[in-house]
Amino acid sequence: FTGVPGTPAAAGITFFCERRITMTGNQLFQTALDILGLRTASGNIPADAADMQERALSLINLLLAENSALDCRISKTEQKVKQINSMTDTVAFSDIMCGSVLPKGLAKLLSDGEDDTLAAKLAADYSAARTEALRFGNAKCMPITEVYG
Repeated sequence: FTGVPGTPAAAGITFFCERRITMTGNQLFQTALDILGLRTASGNIPADAADMQERALSLINLLLAENSALDCRISKTEQKVKQINSMTDTVAFSDIMCGSVLPKGLAKLLSDGEDDTLAAKLAADYSAARTEALRFGNAKCMPITEVYG
């Protein structure tokens, strides 16, 4: 482990630190489409997913409002709903929220009404990501000073 926040460690563990990252609405939407397996190999959005793109901004703002308290609890900051006005605006949430909770939540919302089995699985994944963020969101990166004591 190199000590770089958000980088993978041994056994597939990723450490998330209090460092704040930013992600645009477009990046969040593209990540959700990747979870759903809807982007083409070239990264384009298929024509049959155009309705999802039209709904994305309002769904992202819904997620931001829903997860604002959780993010503030993790980052120990004052709660403030941080909505975006366009898909090019940045979402400034903690690493674990941007890297896991928000994309899974958006994928769940985008899939509602499309495939009930998939929607149920994504709802469970989103709920688990929120629980994990609450459990591990306060973890801090620290250099290893002694491996064997």
